[in-house]
Amino acid sequence: MEVYAALNEMGLLVDALQAKKENNYYCCHCKQRVKLIVTESRIYFRHRNKCNNEINERLIHQKGKKMLMNELSKLNPRSLASEVYLSKIKQRPDILVNGNFAVEYQCAQINADILTKRVNGYRSVGIKNIWILGGHYLKNKLGREHLKFISYNKTWQFYLLTLDSQQGIMTLFYNIEFIGPFNKMIYQKRIFSRTKFYKLFIFRPKLIQKLRIYTDKRWLKKIRKKNDLVSQRFKLNFYTVHKMTVEEYLKEDKFDAEFPIFANPAWQRRCGQMPKRLKQPLLKK
Repeated sequence: MEVYAALNEMGLLVDALQAKKENNYYCCHCKQRVKLIVTESRIYFRHRNKCNNEINERLIHQKGKKMLMNELSKLNPRSLASEVYLSKIKQRPDILVNGNFAVEYQCAQINADILTKRVNGYRSVGIKNIWILGGHYLKNKLGREHLKFISYNKTWQFYLLTLDSQQGIMTLFYNIEFIGPFNKMIYQKRIFSRTKFYKLFIFRPKLIQKLRIYTDKRWLKKIRKKNDLVSQRFKLNFYTVHKMTVEEYLKEDKFDAEFPIFANPAWQRRCGQMPKRLKQPLLKK
C-alpha cells in the first residue's frame, strides 16, 4: 500500500516529499515500518513487506488512471497531465486538467486527516479537485468508510464516484441521505460502462423522493440493546437528568431523512447530544 505521509521516530507526521532516506518511518495506521520510494514522477512511502494485494492495488490504480486519462482526453481539454508536481503545495495529483482541476483515483486506504490535508492543499492554490474511489473502496453498498469522500452539487445532491478499472465500470452514488435513529444510508445509484462514461458529464437525474420517515418499528428494541460503553453511559446520563429512559422519551418520535454529515447517531442527537460533524473535506461548510 502506498501512502504519502508517515510517522518518524518521534511520532511526528512527515510528508514523503520532506522525508530523508536515511531515517526510519512508520505507517500511521498499522505502525509497521515503511520505505521511502523516490522515482522520477513521484515520492511516496511503501510498506516494506509487499503482499499480492498491494501489488494488485498498484496495478488497478495504474489501469484506472490510464482509463481516466483516455476518457478525459475525449473532452478536448486545453491541457491534460499525469503526476505533475505542484511545488507550492508539494503534491502530485493523479491527473491535472487545464492546470486547475485535479482528479484523484484513490484505491488505497486513506484516513480523514490526510485526505483533509491534501484537499486543503489544492484549495489553497485555487485547484478544484474530485476524488474517484477504486481498489479497497469498491463495494456494492456504501459504508462508513466512504463518508469522508462525499461531495455535493445541486444536480446530484450528496454524491460519490467509484471506478472499477478491472470491469471498466463507473458508478455514481447520488442523492445520499441518512435516515432513522442509526444514520442508515439511503441513496440512488447509476452505473456507466466504459463506452458510456461521457454520459456521466451530462447526467441530470430525477431525484426520487425516497422514504422520508423511518418506519421500522424495531428501532426502540435496537436502542434498548445498545450495550456498548458509549451508549450505556449516554443512556445513564440521560436518565439521571430527565428521570426517564431514552426509550420512553423517543417512543413517539419519527425520524425524517437528513444530510449524511453526522458522526453521532440521530437517536442521541434527538435526546439532546450536540451534533458532531464527520470529517468531510470535500464539503464546503
